[in-house]
Amino acid sequence: MKKTLLAVLVYVLISQLLAFAIAIVITKILWINTLNGIPVSILAPSMAVSIIIAILVCWKGLKVMRIPETFHTPRIKWSWALMAIVACILGDFSGNLLTEIVKLPDLLKNDMVELIHNNWGILVATILAPISEELIFREGVCGYLARNGMDPVKAIWVSAVLFGLIHGNPAQVFIAMLVGLMLGVIYIKTGNIVLTSIIHILNNAFAVTQMRLLGNKADDFSMVEWVGGYAVAGICIVVGLALSFCLLKILWNKRPL
Repeated sequence: MKKTLLAVLVYVLISQLLAFAIAIVITKILWINTLNGIPVSILAPSMAVSIIIAILVCWKGLKVMRIPETFHTPRIKWSWALMAIVACILGDFSGNLLTEIVKLPDLLKNDMVELIHNNWGILVATILAPISEELIFREGVCGYLARNGMDPVKAIWVSAVLFGLIHGNPAQVFIAMLVGLMLGVIYIKTGNIVLTSIIHILNNAFAVTQMRLLGNKADDFSMVEWVGGYAVAGICIVVGLALSFCLLKILWNKRPL
């Protein structure tokens, strides 16, 4: 358990603090004015480099991940893949509705808007971040704990809680924890991060696309109003979570290869 906590701490510190350190050094070298903040064109590539370094440290240094084994797909029943994707879509949609209803503040919305208007930012948000988070939280936490004697269900919960907490942003903590639980189930049943990474990438890509399409109207957009109001949203939450749970339970009860 201590080793997985250390891996998460190392990943967070390197992927975030190192990114800012690299970006600051670059701005100093190029004599760029940072009074209005570090330009995304410099910060985003710095984030990409720091994420890769963080993964290498956790893989080679802490040895909590199996690479390349975790990218092998012999245990994936691709006939189950659609079921898993639908379950995650339903759960994610329901979770986002619930987050909006309880009015959890989104402290990073403006930062995300800036990030996704840069090609490097899009790469980080839709590809690098999802894959690195699957490597750390599903392979490095959930998988490592399960491989070393912890009950798989408990390992899923530990990885999901940590996944939610590291986001820090109130609007993201609950939904990240919920998504972490769903992806944990899929990871345990497949034994690799291929399908979980695909789902994670699709989820982030959809969010980025939505924000790009809405543009300045993003602040005024309401999913609750879009579905037809609070009553309909409540029904969607209950039905969506129930269907998601049922699909994941069916997947959980299937015998792995």
